[in-house]
Amino acid sequence: MKVLQYTWKSAMMKIVHGRMAVFAIIMLVIGRTYARPIRQFSVEMDYPSSWCVFPFVMCSFTYLIMFWFGVIYANSDVPFMQHINMYHTIRVGRKRWVLGQIGGIFIRSAVLTVWAVICTILPLLPDIEWSNEWGKLLRTAAMTDALARYDSSVQIYYEIFSEFTPLQLMGLEILLCTLICTFMGVLMFLFSLFLNKIAAAAGSLALAIALFPVLNLHPLLRHKLALFVPTIWAEAARIATPDYGYYWLPSIPYMFGFLMAGISGMTAFLFVMIRKAEFNWENEDV
Repeated sequence: MKVLQYTWKSAMMKIVHGRMAVFAIIMLVIGRTYARPIRQFSVEMDYPSSWCVFPFVMCSFTYLIMFWFGVIYANSDVPFMQHINMYHTIRVGRKRWVLGQIGGIFIRSAVLTVWAVICTILPLLPDIEWSNEWGKLLRTAAMTDALARYDSSVQIYYEIFSEFTPLQLMGLEILLCTLICTFMGVLMFLFSLFLNKIAAAAGSLALAIALFPVLNLHPLLRHKLALFVPTIWAEAARIATPDYGYYWLPSIPYMFGFLMAGISGMTAFLFVMIRKAEFNWENEDV
């Protein structure tokens, strides 16, 4: 119970934070930019859009890389070495402190993801089809180049319609992005605690920038590199669409297995090493 209470307090401290406000504003602006063509198409066709557009927006490379940069910025305060955490560490113990901080990273990751989803829904209001069907608008956009007329970089993948309902795909996308954000946050926590914040930023940026080689390799080779680049898995809406005849995204069980194993492994390593770690507390509360 004490760990859960501390986890919640830690999460609230990091959610009500200036970095989160900056992330919220950036996502609101770019969410409007990328969802606007769908809104314009909806007005022209006089037909409401499905609410489930976030998974397709995430398949736009520029939006995806900006999302990850925003996540890295929001997590740039790890490993939470402000003086207030020194008293938390003394009160709850080092292992519970680590567990509470990782739990806080997970909760914050969920908030970051859900807010990004909301920012792609708001621009579509009020003409939204609130149902668990894909609807005519997205199906038309998937079968034609209609969105290209509005200079949109968002592509609707038709094949995913037969694999998932909107609710299933959105649930998959939110859970997957939350775990990827958590993976990156825990990795930054680990690097910051035992190396420094520069190493943490470099490691997370490397994961984000790894999108470039994955997307530019031949699909026959792309699937091999994609196995080790979790940031590209956010393009889950492409999982049923072959590229030049090849399916290059890993399977869904592999993605979740990799992320859970990675987070668990880093947590176990932190538990072992935290006993001898030296803390350098910062004289700041931001």
